[in-house]
Amino acid sequence: MNIQVTSEKRSEKLNKVIDGVLKQILGQEAAQIIYQYLENKHSIQRNEIAQKMDAFNNALEAYLGTGATVIEKVILENLEFLGLEENKDVDFSERQKMLKLA
Repeated sequence: MNIQVTSEKRSEKLNKVIDGVLKQILGQEAAQIIYQYLENKHSIQRNEIAQKMDAFNNALEAYLGTGATVIEKVILENLEFLGLEENKDVDFSERQKMLKLA
């Protein structure tokens, strides 16, 4: 299998997990507001989040403050549920980088 295809599939999965978590915690309308904020203030398109995890993490923290931690934790729990391991000794964006390498 082509490495790029695998990377794209992984990005799709991660984007779906993030979308699901945002909607689960914030609701549909608030998730849309977050996506608009990401696009307008940070130039992050909805489908680019997996490739721009550091920027997503920073933008989420800038917008939600400490509330971003709850969303990050639920995202990681969902990724764990899908079979990806969590390393509790590193922060959210670092774990995302490691997940891309897994």
